[in-house]
Amino acid sequence: MTDSKNMNEHINEFFMLVDKLKEMEIANDLLTILLLYSIPESYENFRIAIESRDELPSLETLKIKLIEEANARKNKFLSSMIRNELSTPRKRNTNVTSKPKVANPTPTEKETETTITNSS
Repeated sequence: MTDSKNMNEHINEFFMLVDKLKEMEIANDLLTILLLYSIPESYENFRIAIESRDELPSLETLKIKLIEEANARKNKFLSSMIRNELSTPRKRNTNVTSKPKVANPTPTEKETETTITNSS
């Protein structure tokens, strides 16, 4: 899995493959390890924490933990983006002397006379 891929999509694909392999009667510990090593390198600390336990979690428990971890990372990323956006100073428009442009300005009396004269 790449970092840009959605964790929910990855887990759904993984469990679809597990369903296809059920006939082979693969041990749950092996499936847990396969899932752990199918996630991106950015989850290495997560993987090490799970592997260092005395007992590997069930596949369902690992699925839940991975989704929680992915959501926590997404929320952390979004909150840091919001914090950065709020703390970034905005550039002010230094061109204060310019007048706003009007779409259809009212012509002056002289411009109206010139237009009438030219159209005759």
